[in-house]
Amino acid sequence: MAYYLTIEKRKGVYTPLDITKSKYFVRNSNLKGSGATLAEIDAFTMMFDNERELRGALFREGFVDLRNAGRSLSIRNKIKGKYYKVTYDFLYKKDLDFISEPERIIKRIENKLAIGDFRFIEKYANTFVNFHDCSSTAPEVREFAKASIRDEIKSKHFNDLDENLDNPLTRMTKLLIYDYYQFPSGRIEYKSSIKYHNLHSVIAFTNHYDKKYEEEIIELEEIENQTSLFEPKVKKRVKDKNIEGQLSLFE
Repeated sequence: MAYYLTIEKRKGVYTPLDITKSKYFVRNSNLKGSGATLAEIDAFTMMFDNERELRGALFREGFVDLRNAGRSLSIRNKIKGKYYKVTYDFLYKKDLDFISEPERIIKRIENKLAIGDFRFIEKYANTFVNFHDCSSTAPEVREFAKASIRDEIKSKHFNDLDENLDNPLTRMTKLLIYDYYQFPSGRIEYKSSIKYHNLHSVIAFTNHYDKKYEEEIIELEEIENQTSLFEPKVKKRVKDKNIEGQLSLFE
């Protein structure tokens, strides 16, 4: 399937940018024209540290002009003449390690359970609940996360291990990322091959969540700082040091 890096020049109107002509783009597929595989687009965006650098490169190479330089960018595929957005799309240089070693993103998600970020786990499971690969595990993980939020303690079900010694959250992530064979007994045997679109989605979702969480923390801190500026300062009445028993209105 071909994907496109697009710019929204008008509301709801998306124009593909032919990044295949960029000096940063490497073609590894047999696709023609401005379409590319998702992996090829990721390899292109992962040449940059962030969106600002990406936009700068697109501007310098002439893919966008000054008038459109700030307009919305997205990765989309084209179905029956209409462009559909890839959820949580761009990956950048810091994500290279997760692409080359998927176990790293599995560990990153496992750490969410270790620190008790059950809100992440609930949103994560809810996002991928309709993915065929984890259609039975994701609903369970979501319910365990909800119970953990409600009871303010990790659900005991997160301690249940399968035949691969994976807890439900790790099992869900592996089912999403790796190709696998399921035996009639239900046992899962994971292969080394990757479902790339799913890997991309898991990394991008986790990045998106962490970014939003950081923004919420910053916003709360700013609100607290602004509130403290308007708190009235109460002057204390203290005893005058010179005249015993006399009270002073000033410190």
